[in-house]
Amino acid sequence: MLSHALVTGASSGLGRELVRQLVLDRGLTVLATARRLDRLESLARELPAGRVEILAGDLADPEFRDRLWARAEQFPGGVDLLVNNAGLGHYHEFADQDPQIIRQIIEVNLLALIDLTQRGVRSMRARGAGQILEISSVLGSIGLPYSAAYVASKHAVNGLVKSVRYELRGTGVRVWAACPGQTESEFFQVALGDGQPRGPVPKGTSTEQVVRAIVRGIDGRKAFLYPSMAAWWTVTLAHWLPGPFDWLMARWSPRVFGAQIERARSGTRSS
Repeated sequence: MLSHALVTGASSGLGRELVRQLVLDRGLTVLATARRLDRLESLARELPAGRVEILAGDLADPEFRDRLWARAEQFPGGVDLLVNNAGLGHYHEFADQDPQIIRQIIEVNLLALIDLTQRGVRSMRARGAGQILEISSVLGSIGLPYSAAYVASKHAVNGLVKSVRYELRGTGVRVWAACPGQTESEFFQVALGDGQPRGPVPKGTSTEQVVRAIVRGIDGRKAFLYPSMAAWWTVTLAHWLPGPFDWLMARWSPRVFGAQIERARSGTRSS
């Protein structure tokens, strides 16, 4: 039975809702981490006293990851559930994208995730139980223009899950990934860098609905969970009808993301 969780990227979106549902619906005590201390403090105040511990910091910093894991291991019996949710995105044409931004995306989305996953595997394998949940994306299975570095990081996460789960057979440790599609959150505005409305971008599935499906998945055995019909259909269409899917993507993406990027560059707002 799961008792203690570590959730990264917990200040907003999926991460924040994951903490809420793990505490309220599953009765877990959660160590929540993100860069924004004020939002972590707000989250802790919303939930029963003593059920959420917080530690603010930058996962790209190896020293912070050391402190974070040391704190997590102070839970009685250690961490039962590690949720690697933190992620960065940046919508931009790949040829002109700032290399420093690409490094930041890979550092947080992949290298920090690998580091924490390895720590979790060692600890849980020694105890013979535990779960490591990687929050990936439908983009771990398909491509998307203006998102090359982000998409590459999610493909790598899916490859990690596929490989590590073979090594952990018979150990009592489960490594799996949730692969949501477009979800209601701040991610698009943050990735775009303008903080403005999304214009024609689809609204996406509600965060609460996506997280509820993910939390239900804790009781399952799937290696990859698609927590909405939209996510499942996207991956299925790309797999079975790659030609039509590529045609749709080539027509839809530049019209949506290209227009948004131009607005961000010029400083104009969507109507």
